Amino acid sequence: MDHQETKPGVKLSSIQFPIRWGEMDSLGHVNNTEYLRYFEESRIRWSDSLGLHLDGKGEGMILLKTTVTYKKQVSYPANVEVALFAGEIGRSSFHVINTLTVEGDSSPAAVGEFIIVWFDYPAGKSLPIPASLRAVLEGKAQTV
Repeated sequence: MDHQETKPGVKLSSIQFPIRWGEMDSLGHVNNTEYLRYFEESRIRWSDSLGLHLDGKGEGMILLKTTVTYKKQVSYPANVEVALFAGEIGRSSFHVINTLTVEGDSSPAAVGEFIIVWFDYPAGKSLPIPASLRAVLEGKAQTV
């Protein structure tokens, strides 16, 4: 099966950190569930940097879909960078793309694609993406 990846747009953020020994599995490489944690941390830090704290009150973001393509094994010891990019932007949802790259290697070891919905928590329904967030996703602003 051929998987076509979404092309990353505007770079939103980046974090670097070392792989920890305990993140590996019995096959001697980073367990696939750890990548989801890395990508989540990247999205949460970006959200926090914008002042969009995810508390489930009022309006905010909610994750709709997750896709991860594992390209290369990553093993301890390694330093990695997780970059976050904007993708397609709709009325009430937008895509973000994460790449995980091992220091010293220019091509990603994994790519995560996520669909996020702007959400009215009390009403339990989607809302249009605020203009200020749309501007950040389009690279026209640094903050909401």
